[in-house]
Amino acid sequence: MLHRQLTSADRSRGRLFYFIIFLVSVCIWIILVSIDFSERIFSLNRTYESLHLDEIYSGFVVATFALIAILVVHERRLRAEIAERRYAEKAARDAAHFDALTGIANRALFQQEFGQALKRAEQSQTRLALLVIDIDQFSTVNDMWGYSAGDEILYLAATRLRTCLQGEDFVARLGSDEFSMLFPMLSEEPDKLFRLATRVLNILHEPFVYQDKQVKITASIGISKFPRDGVTETVLLQCAETAMWQAKAAGKDRYALYDPTLDERRRARLAMEADLHDGFERGEIIAHYQPLVDLASRRIMGFEALARWNHPTRGLLGAPAFIPIAEDAGLVDTLFTAMLRRVCEDTREWPAEFTVAINLSPMQLLDPQLPRRILDLLSAMQVPPQRIELEITETALVQDFEAARRSMSALRAEGVCMSLDDFGTGFSSLRHLYELPIDKIKIDRSFTAHIVDDPQCRKIVASMLGLGRSLELVTVAEGVETPEEADWLRGQGCSLGQGYLFARPMSAADAGALAHAEVRRSLAQRQA
Repeated sequence: MLHRQLTSADRSRGRLFYFIIFLVSVCIWIILVSIDFSERIFSLNRTYESLHLDEIYSGFVVATFALIAILVVHERRLRAEIAERRYAEKAARDAAHFDALTGIANRALFQQEFGQALKRAEQSQTRLALLVIDIDQFSTVNDMWGYSAGDEILYLAATRLRTCLQGEDFVARLGSDEFSMLFPMLSEEPDKLFRLATRVLNILHEPFVYQDKQVKITASIGISKFPRDGVTETVLLQCAETAMWQAKAAGKDRYALYDPTLDERRRARLAMEADLHDGFERGEIIAHYQPLVDLASRRIMGFEALARWNHPTRGLLGAPAFIPIAEDAGLVDTLFTAMLRRVCEDTREWPAEFTVAINLSPMQLLDPQLPRRILDLLSAMQVPPQRIELEITETALVQDFEAARRSMSALRAEGVCMSLDDFGTGFSSLRHLYELPIDKIKIDRSFTAHIVDDPQCRKIVASMLGLGRSLELVTVAEGVETPEEADWLRGQGCSLGQGYLFARPMSAADAGALAHAEVRRSLAQRQA
């Protein structure tokens, strides 16, 4: 194996060594022939037979060949040792400059190449663009599919990024799920950089195949340009990373150019992420509850738990202020567990007939261990599974339908109610409704907000409600804010309504009091 690592220089030196041995042998032979060495030996042997010179001569010839053989073996061994040493040195250099997982350049080589590219750009007075690419919610891929899947995705992603390179372009892995791409000698064509960034996003959009399953990812890209945003490696890298975080804050799966005003926003976001970690430990994540009302009787049938953060300095924060941060930081599962535990604590003394719905992240549903963890927590908190409803969106179903179906079926078999949230806004499919153990569909506010004044919207919502009735599913309209909306929905057979018309989200204490009051009111009506 080691001989395969020999360089052409090593092989040339080996050939030279053998050639020298051959020349020396020829020269010795010529000298011996010229002096009639053999005749002299035979003559001396006849004169001095007692000395056995013929045997000495034979021994000399054998020793000569043995010496040559020893030299050849030693030379080959020496060449192998040299090759092994050089191979080890090359491996050490590769380890210092190339990423072992993906095979592309690592951060050290990137910084070296980046510095040289900046010098060339400065000398030639040309532009240069730096892209920092971060895979969105990559920790979820590891959690759902395992670290071997994550490694495979990183390798394949790096391979795809290589296809975007031309000429002096350069790609490297900065660490974890973050890559960088250098585009020197950038043309003055304004749209070229945007086309490059769009191409990177598109090639990462294509599903990755792992163990015959499709894994879909997205990425956020930050872009900085030389000399507009800076003239040093450190500054340009910081600018690109700041822009990348802005792309994430804007919704992920996009690119963003560096804007100087982004620095302050990024610092604020990082501070919020640190506070969120502490908030989980201090129990600052609480639940507010919004009632679900029977549109026909106006009775409260259950509640939806909405995450709130009781921040020590910023006050009570709604979900949009911190859930995107939790997603980027890989804290979604921590958030869900904290919410489920909080709901169990809040509702333990509520009347048993009220269910409480909790939102479940799409990627969590792909975790085969999720049902067991949920059921174990409910058992530990002494809350019957029948009192909990999990709301999912269709994103998980698109990612891996079979994995989502297995998790939902395991939970439904234990009595947990399953609800399809934001129905109609994503990748709705009749297959989702008849193959999955779904109890409810929730029609998004974007539809209910226009049912009064938009005939086309009314037709769409009426079709959704009719489909729900045909499949014997409970239908819930979100965002009901006016009596006209409630009346129309009731007339179309919608089961439940949720929105400001009935009640705003409220604290656990207020929701508990409302639940008990509803029970007393229902009891009084039955007795009357």
